[in-house]
Amino acid sequence: MKLFFILLTVILSCGCAGHAVFDHAQPVIEAEASNPGVVLDAAAEREALGRFDSFFADVSEDSIRSHIDRFYAPDVFFNDTLKSLRGREAVKEYFLRMPQHTEFVRGKTLDHARSGANYYVRWILDVCYKDAKETVRTMGVTLLRFDESGRVVLHQDFWDSSAGFYEHLPVLGGLMRWIKSKI
Repeated sequence: MKLFFILLTVILSCGCAGHAVFDHAQPVIEAEASNPGVVLDAAAEREALGRFDSFFADVSEDSIRSHIDRFYAPDVFFNDTLKSLRGREAVKEYFLRMPQHTEFVRGKTLDHARSGANYYVRWILDVCYKDAKETVRTMGVTLLRFDESGRVVLHQDFWDSSAGFYEHLPVLGGLMRWIKSKI
């Protein structure tokens, strides 16, 4: 087992020795540059953030179909750490696949903050995957930018997707938990 860890360390070190960088940040940086967002007045801000709170309170096929067009702008940039998408239709399709794999997805907003045109929402998300014995609870923050009509033009989540998703997949979940226990 010790030899395995030594070999794994050497292999990973060699893989990092080059100068190539796989840049996960660049698409988000580009989206931020092309979607500066606007500062909403107090009433529009309450309404826009209220739509976020309502949309994620109970993510179901019905709620997706009835709310997503009012919530996201047609050219929204969306990244939830699992997937990056461009456009409301792509986001809608992504969300509509979610109920096929879950018993429920329920979010609770803890608080909101704003810095310039950046709106931050701190949340707790409960997900019960189909055939799972327990509900998975994760915590995160979402960066939102809005257009003049209060629709989201940029949605960037910050959360631990390994604890909230990958650790609950067959085979990969066990491997992820084992790796975390060794760090």
